[in-house]
Amino acid sequence: MKLLLTTLNAKFIQSSLALRCLSTACRHAGIDDMATAEYTINQNAYDILRHIYSYHAGVIGFSCYIWNIEMTCRIIALLKQVMPDTIIAVGGPEVSYTAQDVLEQHPYIDYVFQGEGEIMVPAFMRDLEQGGNGTTVPGVLGRVNGSIQGSEAFQEVPDLDMLPFPYENQDFSELAHKIMYYESSRGCPFHCQYCLSGMSDDVRFRSVPLVIQELQRFVEAGVHQVKFVDRTFNCNPRHHRPLIEYMLQVDRPINFHLEIEPGVLRDEDLDLLAQAPKGRIQLEMGIQSTYGPTLKAIRRYNDWPRITYIMKRLLAYGTIHLHLDLIVGLPYETYEHLQQSFNDIYALHPHKLQIGFLKLLKGSGIRRDYPEEYRYDPYGPYEVLATTWLPYEKVRYLKVFEDVFERIYNSGKFMYVCDYLACLYEPDYFHLYDTITKRWMELQYDEIAISDENLCRFLYDCIQQVLQLTAVQQHVAAQLLALDMLTFFTFRLKPDFLGWHEADRKETDAIFRDEHWMRQYIPQYVFTNWRDLKKRYRIWATDEETKAVLAQYTAVPKGAAYLLAQNGTTGVTWQFIPAYGENVNTSQSI
Repeated sequence: MKLLLTTLNAKFIQSSLALRCLSTACRHAGIDDMATAEYTINQNAYDILRHIYSYHAGVIGFSCYIWNIEMTCRIIALLKQVMPDTIIAVGGPEVSYTAQDVLEQHPYIDYVFQGEGEIMVPAFMRDLEQGGNGTTVPGVLGRVNGSIQGSEAFQEVPDLDMLPFPYENQDFSELAHKIMYYESSRGCPFHCQYCLSGMSDDVRFRSVPLVIQELQRFVEAGVHQVKFVDRTFNCNPRHHRPLIEYMLQVDRPINFHLEIEPGVLRDEDLDLLAQAPKGRIQLEMGIQSTYGPTLKAIRRYNDWPRITYIMKRLLAYGTIHLHLDLIVGLPYETYEHLQQSFNDIYALHPHKLQIGFLKLLKGSGIRRDYPEEYRYDPYGPYEVLATTWLPYEKVRYLKVFEDVFERIYNSGKFMYVCDYLACLYEPDYFHLYDTITKRWMELQYDEIAISDENLCRFLYDCIQQVLQLTAVQQHVAAQLLALDMLTFFTFRLKPDFLGWHEADRKETDAIFRDEHWMRQYIPQYVFTNWRDLKKRYRIWATDEETKAVLAQYTAVPKGAAYLLAQNGTTGVTWQFIPAYGENVNTSQSI
């Protein structure tokens, strides 16, 4: 009997770790007549149906999550119309905790696998092949002769080392443009009430030597990023420290994304991370809220002085990308409390501050304990619409606020001007982005697509019209926006509308012709021709006010100076160069 394992990813760039874990486990268990297929929720349902049908599988297993459950159920209903004798099974976090309800509400689903499937799925297939109905397998609940039978026990793999490497037969070139996921542990020691990962106190680890051996396979395959799905990567120093030590000594360009709990990050960990090459480590830390009653309700504890200390140290290294999370819609958090949480987290100066909206997951503590306090989408992903403390009018507005913040701050496109404006609005950073968002809505930009150039023009409009800056502050902000445009967009966009213009060639021709002088600042500089130089360089004069602001990024020469931007293989770098004939060397890159 042929088995097809499939899922619908949220985006094309994603790949399914679950399918790879299950398929390799099945093959190791001798289940050879099987295949896997990945789709996205953005594809046409009939195209997915047509493709799945072509496998002619006797058993089809779907991996279910909050983002795909609605479309998955639709695909299953379609499949049962054209393949009525095919056995349909579902698994994954979206169905594991409510298996009985799933079977009662969806007559087209035959079986639910509850929990981790690497042992369960092969056992289920063997039982079917031997004439059984599969419901004697622990964790399998199924519909047999019209009645629901089997086990409702959530299953976990006791020893992660018994599982094969999910990518053992993977042609990594097939995943060249997708996110590569990996796990070195399962479970979580914390019990956050919006999450399902901490429902058990048991955290299981894959042994360090085995993890290093598998990470080396990613490195040798030329993988650019490995995203760990461990819920709390740093919960056990004996596990995470040797892994970080390995990551730091890798001699290939690769990035490791780790989700950590800042409260248990020790000074020894910080000393270790200080050695990280730039871009090697990316840390995601869930702060979620800074309001005391909210943190108590969701069973989190934030040691704020410690978190502040950790962030200052990590930022000072200048080599690690820092991603912090804020959740909208948590218990007891009003709009005013949420603003304060935003300001507190923003003040830590993360490279990315992700504003997420609470999902009331089936089986979560919040969904269980606050049934009268929440209004939320009854369909996956069960996103919050309103709470007793946060009306829908505010949630509605915050959806636009989040979109604008994502475009302007989190995109990294406007680093220099955002840093400057934040200094002017400190400590009420929310007010800055609130003002920008209201302008966005006033122009009805929330209803249309916006190009990169128009986004830059919009930000300049805010600088000139709504942010209540002095004339000097407006001028400096415009200069910094020009620097952002030239660096991030690699000379593709011209900031002429900002009043920016390149230095007169009468002033700069001699600079570019003098190879010896230029090599003080660009060691490999060679004068080629003006057309080539135009592609690779931009040079413009700056004023004392802008120089003073940029001094936080690099040393600034005294007296007359130019900003020189160079478009190279790793992006645009910029530096100050003094008036021709001076001998000062400063640089900064993004």
